Amino acid sequence: MKKLGRNDPCPCGSGKKYKQCCLKSEHIPKDSDRSEAVPKAIQWLFTKYGQLAREALHEGFFGGLDDDDYAMLEDLRGDSYEGIMINAMEWFLADGVMTLKGQDHRIADLLLGRGGPIFSAEQRQWLELLTTMPLRLYEIVEVIPGESMTLRDMMLPERPPVVIREKSGSRQANRYDLMAARILPVENHFELSGAVYAFPRNRSWDLLEELRDELEDVEPDSPLAKEITSAIIPDQWLQLFVNVFEIPQLIDHVTGEPLLFVTDHYRVRDWDALDQALSGEADIEGSRADGWGRIFKGEDGLIRRSIGIDAGKRQDRIKVSYRTQKYADEGRPWFEAVVGKAVAFVSREISDPKGMLANLQPNETKETSAPVELPPEMLTEIIEKRIRQLYADWADKPLPILGDRTPREAIETPEGLEQVKFLLHTYEHGEAQQAKAQHRAPVSYEFLWLSVGIAP
Repeated sequence: MKKLGRNDPCPCGSGKKYKQCCLKSEHIPKDSDRSEAVPKAIQWLFTKYGQLAREALHEGFFGGLDDDDYAMLEDLRGDSYEGIMINAMEWFLADGVMTLKGQDHRIADLLLGRGGPIFSAEQRQWLELLTTMPLRLYEIVEVIPGESMTLRDMMLPERPPVVIREKSGSRQANRYDLMAARILPVENHFELSGAVYAFPRNRSWDLLEELRDELEDVEPDSPLAKEITSAIIPDQWLQLFVNVFEIPQLIDHVTGEPLLFVTDHYRVRDWDALDQALSGEADIEGSRADGWGRIFKGEDGLIRRSIGIDAGKRQDRIKVSYRTQKYADEGRPWFEAVVGKAVAFVSREISDPKGMLANLQPNETKETSAPVELPPEMLTEIIEKRIRQLYADWADKPLPILGDRTPREAIETPEGLEQVKFLLHTYEHGEAQQAKAQHRAPVSYEFLWLSVGIAP
């Protein structure tokens, strides 16, 4: 068999060069020749079986997508599509089936049986592990960046978590991230096989429900369980790329207006005059060091800010922030009338929180989202008050994810308790990532844990 060159067309039929496609499956460290096992297997399959192998791959891994969906995948940015193909190729080797002369054959049997390619003992052992170990859904419960991750099986939470030796992936991982992967025993430790399916927690409900339904009364370590997870997980993961997540409209609780972060930038001409003008207003609190805020009492009795005033990045600048267009329209004339010639208007920035959250791909890092242009303390304050309002009756509110039970009712059963904990961790995980992107302190959800009598 002719060795495939890096610049040759990839045999999988993607239309890309081999080095830009399936060669990237060579993700195992180079300290042993097992790193050659996957690319050697892929080259042999697609060289020997050509179109039959390509059809089997597309019907198996991409079978849940229609033509338009698959075209959307091909139009993704290069790194996203390459990540999909890496997972597809590993799945093909581990779980794929191909029809030859009217009979179905496991890809693993074609590779490792008589007539297959010649592998070294180490390469063969690696492929045998790959084809034996199941693809399962895990929650990251501990991370040591650059060293390891501790994973808990989401479908078998009673089993002890497994420590995975992982250098690069652990640098990007966060506690309570969800991921599907194969865990392989290697000498005296465990490693990930290479393919990883990242699932945003807030888009994992359908996956969890389908896995629970299909795995009910199925022996966890049986071939049937392996077949079920290897079908459901890739299909649900691919749906994340082709089904756009609808971001709900964010509404200001007081005005009923869409939430919109408006920031006016001013050059300060006279700090003393500015301080004197603001300190003379009864509804203004704060100082130059801590920032000022215009406060009011809402109909619900809570004290809120309609304007936030903070020092800018330069010593002669301030930022005046509003959280709706109405506050900005009313606030700017009031502010400029109060401070007079102490400041001079420079520019206005408008950030739509809904737009900033939209169109993120499943594997994109949270750092890609732009920080919100509000003072961190003010933003945390706004979010915390909104969270407490939204979840005021959470403990006694029936939730679809809990089978229309309330959290207080659900925790009466072991399964329901795990579901409630998952939900609370999901809230905390999302808030931690949002706070990190916005460079602010995260809001604590301890009050929710305590509302149902669970220790955080």
